Amino acid sequence: MPQIDQIALKIKDLGFTVYEAKAYISLLQNSPATRYELSKNSGVPRSAIYGVIQQLEKIGAVNALYSKPEKYIPLPPEQLFSLLEDQLQARIELARDSLKGIESNLLSDHLWNIVGYQNMIYKAREIISNAKKEIYLSIWKSEMELIKDELIKASNRGVTVTLFSFTDVDNVADFVYSYGLDEYKLDKIWVHNIILVADHQELLMGEADSKLPKKTAWTTNKAIVDIATNHIILDITLYSLRFNVNIDDAVITMQSSHSDELGKLLHEKYPENPMLEFQNQDNM
Repeated sequence: MPQIDQIALKIKDLGFTVYEAKAYISLLQNSPATRYELSKNSGVPRSAIYGVIQQLEKIGAVNALYSKPEKYIPLPPEQLFSLLEDQLQARIELARDSLKGIESNLLSDHLWNIVGYQNMIYKAREIISNAKKEIYLSIWKSEMELIKDELIKASNRGVTVTLFSFTDVDNVADFVYSYGLDEYKLDKIWVHNIILVADHQELLMGEADSKLPKKTAWTTNKAIVDIATNHIILDITLYSLRFNVNIDDAVITMQSSHSDELGKLLHEKYPENPMLEFQNQDNM
């Protein structure tokens, strides 16, 4: 497939037709151009070129010069992208305002399916960007690379980031517990998984498969969020036992508000067990 066709397919995803994308790209390569020249250079049929130009002018992607015959020039790509972003944001705000008055009976703690690998990454970035206090994350190297920038920004704005991985990941968190295993070798025995918890309130969890359109779960259900958080705590605890690493600072913040009460009950039941010695978090 010629290069112009490959680029046109990417431009098409921004809301253009294939003909509009081809015409715009052709003008970037050869401008100013008349409609006849543009049709010849871009491969857009002469019967369609007039409507294509009209639509591109309406969007703001091309402008006509005062000449005879009329010639056209394209808006530079970066200016076009800024224009499209502004237009999209305006449409989003309009839609948001339109929906404000509609009553909704959606359950906030429902379990939602995020379909597809890229949508999972988008959701992970969104959750991280909106986090206020803490992020707990269990992840593989491949997925880590795709959300690393958001994690760094979160840490820079004061969010405490705790990260666990069986694979070799970069040290971009406040607490990193990594076995450093080779991802390629681990791929042969396990599937990629992701568990992302933000502020003890929001969870993204499931299989991170870049080849098949798997479903990832997203929820604000408190019980499910706590279960997922405890799963990460368990992995970190096993890591600490295997490598004799102190994990108190990380795990204390991850434990639920009921942990102190549970600790008291266990210590009362088994006072001679040093592993169950009660420590009040407020006194640490």
